[in-house]
Amino acid sequence: MKKRIVFLAVLLCGLLILFSCAKYKITHKLEQPINQPSNCSIGEIKDELPADFDEDDKPSLEHIDKFKDYLRIALIEKGIFRDVLLMNPESEYQVTGGILDFKKGSGFVRFLGLFGAGNAKVTTTLRLEDRNTGEILFAGNFKQEVSSYMESGEKIFERVAKDFAKELSKQINKLKRGE
Repeated sequence: MKKRIVFLAVLLCGLLILFSCAKYKITHKLEQPINQPSNCSIGEIKDELPADFDEDDKPSLEHIDKFKDYLRIALIEKGIFRDVLLMNPESEYQVTGGILDFKKGSGFVRFLGLFGAGNAKVTTTLRLEDRNTGEILFAGNFKQEVSSYMESGEKIFERVAKDFAKELSKQINKLKRGE
């Protein structure tokens, strides 16, 4: 009985640590409200991986295109902008960024359950810019990982996009409340 309680306590602490770890760090808080309604575009997401990073291990153009689409969808779902398009030169705002770290992972290896082997990981930097002034209004580094064999490795990009939109929305709401 005592062993079971200790085991459950250790398991609970481990889960709390795992889920309380921040998946992102805001590097530039939103200091002024954005004009609403306004348009936003998803600009360039660059490869900012280290120079010695193996070309075969880099995210494909397809991955980056899907990431951009996930960003577009997440921003639309949060209702921050009237419209969010890919590469719209007439938009007032633009989201740009870069991939800082990436690991494709393997669903098969994750299925084997080798404690972290096969996990897909990504670390990105994302910025919301005012297209008229070039000023960075909001920015952060966002990190995600997929460790379940039941999920596609591409989920990392969807989660990063949702984290970015969620935090931007929070910051907008804080400014509206005057905090």
